[in-house]
Amino acid sequence: MVPLRPVKPWLLMAALALSLAACSRSAPDTSEVIRPVRVMELKADGTESEDTFPAQIEPRYSASLSFQVGGRLVARLVDVGDRVKKGQVLARIDPQDLKLALQAAQAQYNAANTEYLQNKTDLARFKTLREQNFISPAELDRRQLALDAAESRLTQARAQLNVQQNQALYGELKAPNDGVISQVLLDAGQVVAPGQPILQWANEKAVQVRMAVPEGRVKDVRNGQGAVVDLWSIQQQLKARVREVGPVADPVTRTYPVFLDLTDPTPDARFGMSATVRFAARNPEVAFKLPVAALVAEATGAFVWVFDEAKGEVHRRPVKPYDVNESSFLVKDGLKDGELVVTAGTHTLNEGQKARRFIETADLAKKAKALQDGEGSDPTATSGSQPEPKR
Repeated sequence: MVPLRPVKPWLLMAALALSLAACSRSAPDTSEVIRPVRVMELKADGTESEDTFPAQIEPRYSASLSFQVGGRLVARLVDVGDRVKKGQVLARIDPQDLKLALQAAQAQYNAANTEYLQNKTDLARFKTLREQNFISPAELDRRQLALDAAESRLTQARAQLNVQQNQALYGELKAPNDGVISQVLLDAGQVVAPGQPILQWANEKAVQVRMAVPEGRVKDVRNGQGAVVDLWSIQQQLKARVREVGPVADPVTRTYPVFLDLTDPTPDARFGMSATVRFAARNPEVAFKLPVAALVAEATGAFVWVFDEAKGEVHRRPVKPYDVNESSFLVKDGLKDGELVVTAGTHTLNEGQKARRFIETADLAKKAKALQDGEGSDPTATSGSQPEPKR
C-alpha cells in the first residue's frame, strides 16, 4: 500500500476561503426596470386647422388673337412682353386680295342699283300706258315683278358690299384692350387661315389665382372665403378671396378648379408663378393636438402610450389621427381631458410596463430640443434624470 501524503495546511486554507466566497455571493437582481418617460397633459380645446393647396398665378382675362379673314401675314408689330393699348395695330395681312374683293363687291352693287333704277323707270312708264289702255294688266304685273326682283338683287349687293368693307378692315389685327403680349405664335411671311391664332394677349391688371381642389375637400371651399397666397419665388404673402368654385370636376384629375382674386395685387406676381393657397379655419370640435413623436404606427393601426401615474404603468390607446404634418397631429376620439400621453421613447415601451414621470433638468431640455423628440438618442435614458419625489 502506498502511504497517504499529509495535506498541507495552506491548501486547506485556500479551499475554505473559496467556499466562503461562494456562499456569500448575492443572487442577480431580477426586479423590473422602471423606465422614465416624458409626458404631456391633454387639454381639450377647439383647434385651429389650416388647409393648403398648390396653385399658380394667371391672368383673369386672356385671349388668342386671330384674323377674321385669311391671307399672307406681312407684318407683326409686337413681341412677347410688349405692353399694348386698346385698338393698337398688332399685325397685318396682305391687303391686295381684300381690296380686289371690295372692288368686285362695289361693281356688283353698282350694276344692281342701275338695274333697279331702270326697272323703276319702266314701271312708271307702263303705268301711264295702262291708264290709256295701251297695255294689258298682265304686262303691268310683269313689270312690277321685274322691279321687285331688281330691288332684291340690289339689297343683296348692298349687303355683300358691307361685308367686303368690313373685311378690308379685318386686315389689321388690333388689341382688344390694354394689356401685354404673352405669346407669339406666327411670324411674318406665313399664310394664315381665318381664326388661326397669331398672338396671345393678357390683361395684366386683372390677376387671379387658380388651384385644383380634390373632390373630398371641395365642400369646404365656398365663394367669398378669404385666403392667403404664398408666392414661392419671391417669398411674399398676398391676400385673396374665392371668386368661383368650378361645378364640374376635371375628367382626368378628378379635381375641381377654384379661382381666387387677389385683394392686394403686386407687380411682382407674374403670370405662371407657383404659389400655395392657405385657408385658416376654426374647428369647433373638441380635439387634442399632440406632437408627432407621441404617435406609433403599425400595420394594424396607430396608437399612443397613456401613462397611468397612480399605478406607474403605460398602456397603449388606439387613436385615429388627422391633419398630420411634420410636427403635430390632431386626435378627436379615444383620449380624455387630463390624461398623460408619452411624448418620447414611445418605440421602446411595452404594454403595462412600469414607468415614472421624467423630471427634466435645464441641461437635458437643451439637449432634447437639439435632438428633437423621438429621434436619435432618448433623452430620458441619459444621466441627469431625476425621479419624481414620492408624495
